Amino acid sequence: MPSNILIIDDEEEMCLSLSEIFSSRRYSVRTCTEPLSALPLLKEKPADLILMDVRMPGMGGVSLLKNIRESYPELGIIMMSGYASTDNIVQCMKYGALNFYEKPLNLPDLITEADEYLKNCPAAESAVCDELVSETPCMQDIFRVLMTAAPTDAPVIITGESGTGKERIANAIHSNSRRSEGPYVKLNCAAIPDALLESELFGHAEGAFTDARKNREGKFEVAQGGTLFLDEIGDMSLNTQAKLLRVLQEKEFERLGSNDLIKADIRIVAATNKNIPEMIKKGEFREDLYYRISVINIHLPPLRERKQDIPLLCSSFLSLFSGSYGKEVCGISGEVEEMFMNHSWPGNIRELKNVIERAVIFCGADKIQKADLPAQYRELQPSRNEGSENMLDEIYKDLSRQAISEALSSSGGSRSKAAELLGIHRKTLYNRMKKYGLS
Repeated sequence: MPSNILIIDDEEEMCLSLSEIFSSRRYSVRTCTEPLSALPLLKEKPADLILMDVRMPGMGGVSLLKNIRESYPELGIIMMSGYASTDNIVQCMKYGALNFYEKPLNLPDLITEADEYLKNCPAAESAVCDELVSETPCMQDIFRVLMTAAPTDAPVIITGESGTGKERIANAIHSNSRRSEGPYVKLNCAAIPDALLESELFGHAEGAFTDARKNREGKFEVAQGGTLFLDEIGDMSLNTQAKLLRVLQEKEFERLGSNDLIKADIRIVAATNKNIPEMIKKGEFREDLYYRISVINIHLPPLRERKQDIPLLCSSFLSLFSGSYGKEVCGISGEVEEMFMNHSWPGNIRELKNVIERAVIFCGADKIQKADLPAQYRELQPSRNEGSENMLDEIYKDLSRQAISEALSSSGGSRSKAAELLGIHRKTLYNRMKKYGLS
């Protein structure tokens, strides 16, 4: 999961600028312009790092620092101020601030310090994956469920189309669980013939069948004390489903050809791109097994339903592949962004990742251009009908000064209500207003 940064500053523009900078670096960022609201925000969702102003109305930064430190003694806090004084700096350091930055900020130093702290702080040990970045409410809800479920031993089933990031979520569950030091074993149920799947799961004894020349541990045995990830569980036969159910119920199993019982101390995480409830109705999946493995159900939406994350994902993948291939590609052109927003992405995040990797390889400038894309993407044309069910898609295609002005007028100048009317995130509205020079 991305590290969480909370920015506390009564200047909204400062909050927005810092939020944009750190969001582009794959952090989850929240802002707060009312210092008295900071502690309730932290109780609602913890932060890994706070960037906080010193001089604010209602409660000064030093007093807020002291209050936060009492409740969160290990939380990293960096102070900022346009009114630096020796007394302010001494007081901040006295109450445990990591550092003090005078405004205008030295952004390179601030970014470097934040990166280093978040990389080494305890919370950064959680699984951070390129696909696990999002600004959409539905994905934020999923991240909250993930972090609540991960420390338990409850079975989890992850559903969603191919390429939506099911394996990444499974990895994050294990990495944030109490079993994280134990083995993490993966088995793709669709990749193994049914005749061999039982042996893969439970192992076999010497002589159990032809060519069984020695004892062999199965995945259940290898995963003892850790997590077993059963990918594409919807492809498992009813016969193997019945045997899996028995093991989960009795918490013990036998190798094929052996009568010796082995205790099963594992956590099951499963994933599928199939509609299991429909399979149950057709008699293709056991209902009792489904309820056994779906104590917690996480459904990942397709990328076409979270298109506002495309720029964030692109930024993440650009950083990843630019480093891998020794390039300095830092963005995509407006034309490419429009094409990406109009594409339906049947392969979801996996497809986008592959496109960005290929484009980085062929890109000779600092931004990906249309010519850097594979032929099938260069031929994409904006479709005015696509996404008509969701106003968000239309906004992305034709967001203009007039649309924003009308929304602001209709909402009485309220940015939050204007963003809601437009069907976009409030941060996106702020960025567009800045671009069009709207105050």
